[in-house]
Amino acid sequence: MNRPLAYLLGPEAAMILLTALVFLFCARHYSYSSRDVAILNRFLWLIPLLAVALAYATAFVPGAKSWWWLGRVNVSVFVAITVCANKVVDGLVAPGAGPGTGATAIFAVLCFGLVLAALANAFGGAYILAEHKPAFAQWYHAHRFLGYFLTLLAAIPIGAVMLAAGTLVVGIYSSFVTLSKN
Repeated sequence: MNRPLAYLLGPEAAMILLTALVFLFCARHYSYSSRDVAILNRFLWLIPLLAVALAYATAFVPGAKSWWWLGRVNVSVFVAITVCANKVVDGLVAPGAGPGTGATAIFAVLCFGLVLAALANAFGGAYILAEHKPAFAQWYHAHRFLGYFLTLLAAIPIGAVMLAAGTLVVGIYSSFVTLSKN
């Protein structure tokens, strides 16, 4: 597949589509009524599930099974979850509610998204490794239970690295926002 088509059907395009749909959904439910707040609150917890599932579904695009693709998925999922969670929280918190009111919800959604992404990364990495190394694919197929167990176990350090990187990015972003307001 040619490079422009790989990006057109890649995780970035999937996350742009998800973000546009979230913005359209939020435009309909921004009245701060109790019904709309309840809908947005339930929808907030669906964002990580939708983002991770949609981004990793691009693994079935021809030519996507590479380590570069996995990095692209991680960056696009993190950005999409952050942007979408901010948009939904804007509809949950009434104007003038004070700073930090929705920050807890955004942090919780990001943590949930990182846990899901760490699990998906572990299985995506095993999938890519099996695609590129036939010996690993044979071992994984022969030792299915042990392979799944080790893949789940690998999600723990992957999640720790993702949490550290996410904390660093959010910290740098928060510093720039704080400095620009002063």
